[in-house]
Amino acid sequence: MSNQVALSFNEILRIQDLGFHTIKNLYTHPNRILNWNVFIYVSNGEMQVSEEGNEYVVQNGQFLFLKRGLHHWGVPKTPAGTSWYWIHFFSNPSNETQEELNMFLNPYSSLSLSQEYRKFVMLPKQGSIPHPKKLEIKLDSILRLYQSTDPFRAIDLSMQTMDLLLNIFKDSNPRLPLTKSDLTVQRIIEYLEHKDGFSLDSRKLSAHLNMNYSYLSEVFKTKTGSTIQMYNAQIFLDKAVSMMRNSSRNISEISETLGFNNPFYFSRVFRKIIGCSPSEYMNRIYRD
Repeated sequence: MSNQVALSFNEILRIQDLGFHTIKNLYTHPNRILNWNVFIYVSNGEMQVSEEGNEYVVQNGQFLFLKRGLHHWGVPKTPAGTSWYWIHFFSNPSNETQEELNMFLNPYSSLSLSQEYRKFVMLPKQGSIPHPKKLEIKLDSILRLYQSTDPFRAIDLSMQTMDLLLNIFKDSNPRLPLTKSDLTVQRIIEYLEHKDGFSLDSRKLSAHLNMNYSYLSEVFKTKTGSTIQMYNAQIFLDKAVSMMRNSSRNISEISETLGFNNPFYFSRVFRKIIGCSPSEYMNRIYRD
């Protein structure tokens, strides 16, 4: 939906302001267009607000996200005694570098190669909180931090709010039961992670799972967006990077330990996956 709010993984969540308010009289939400996103959580009563012609009534224990740049307004329908928390924040993924996380069809990606940090999730427009009191305790803690003089206030606000919003996303998107093809992909990954060296023999994998390799390749590509060969390379390049950071082995030793044919082939695969040569990566580590 065009009026959903994106939560980006590769940038700090910037807080504009936040607060808590209780009204004593009939209330009308302000008529405005903001340059930041809005999170509203109603802890008592109900709030009425419209956005781009769609009317929302946020009940006790419910939340609503309003998207930056869209016109929102209210009419005098929010009753006296209504209480709510709000957070105004910036989170906007770049269309050039980020893609939406598919939590059902792509749960198997490698983390250490940074692909997962170039993703975002779409926060649900409106919903109910399964444990309202727990959320309100968290919001009160964030509010106290916002009102404090803590020198780390900005970064702590960012991290705590990111955690809060991500939990709302997770609660609103319960995991689906694993399908037969999901289990097949898990078995492929377990095989790749536990085999001794980089070399991948399709016949051995097929025999290990007692399935046709063409079928395995098709299922793996559909579920992960990656080929089996590319995922295998990512696993062993992750291991190579770990060795570079945590051991004194040189490039030739790492290449041999991981079962590459020779250091030149290792370097070619490393550059393709990581984006630079092994020697450049090691120099960067030592320089940093």
